[in-house]
Amino acid sequence: MDYLLTETGKLELEKLVKGRSLYAFDFDGTLAKIVREHHAAKLSRPIRFWLEKLVQGAPTAIISGRSVEDLQARVGTVVPHLIGNHGSEGPHMRQEDQQVVRETCGAWLQLITERFHDELAQCGVFIENKSYSLSFHYRAVDHRDTARSLISRVISELSPSPRIVLGKSVVNVMPPTASHKGTALLEYMSRLDCSLALYVGDDETDEDVFALRDHRILTVRIGKKKGSSARYFLKRQTEITAVLRFLVEGSDQGLPTWSGCHDQAIARPAPHPNE
Repeated sequence: MDYLLTETGKLELEKLVKGRSLYAFDFDGTLAKIVREHHAAKLSRPIRFWLEKLVQGAPTAIISGRSVEDLQARVGTVVPHLIGNHGSEGPHMRQEDQQVVRETCGAWLQLITERFHDELAQCGVFIENKSYSLSFHYRAVDHRDTARSLISRVISELSPSPRIVLGKSVVNVMPPTASHKGTALLEYMSRLDCSLALYVGDDETDEDVFALRDHRILTVRIGKKKGSSARYFLKRQTEITAVLRFLVEGSDQGLPTWSGCHDQAIARPAPHPNE
């Protein structure tokens, strides 16, 4: 993995700006900071500002583990294309396929409620029902090893066996027939007639995109991690602002500068008033 905010990374971003590109982002840990309370996540003012500017000139999407309804409550009409439940919820999905996924998740939730409700409650594990997937949250749990062990035992009882995607203090389970972030991104590239794409994410749920290793997709991970299939990385979540700003200013001004530079060899311009 190479650091994105360099001259080499700049050249990769310039290719996107010059072409018909889709800009897609994860939400938690990417556009929004990771917070202790799941419901408290939100866009910062600088990120919202540059995201709004980007949407005005280019196809832009959020592909998140959250439900579409949840995303709408957090971003409003800022981003037109919202894909939820790790890629399994959105207009790209056939109604019959969505129904199968919903029914599977509903059956899982009924089993979990009947057999494990008290144990999970006592342990402090919260189950988020997102209709097309279930998430076991344990960020606020005191005994994390105990919580993970209990979650593993519960998941082993689910039928059909789910696809498991680990996140930051969360275990996500999805029906094996559900679409994932990688297939969702490819579908939206086709639907929006985009020959190139940028995808930025921060954890294991985003490896479904990174692992595509599609030369048309510039993949970026928040935080360098050994074993990740992403081509580039950002050191911290706040650096997403620099990327958004570069994409906007590059499109508007013909790419004269690297507006969000973190490389000592390149001069950094005066900050925008909203930063």
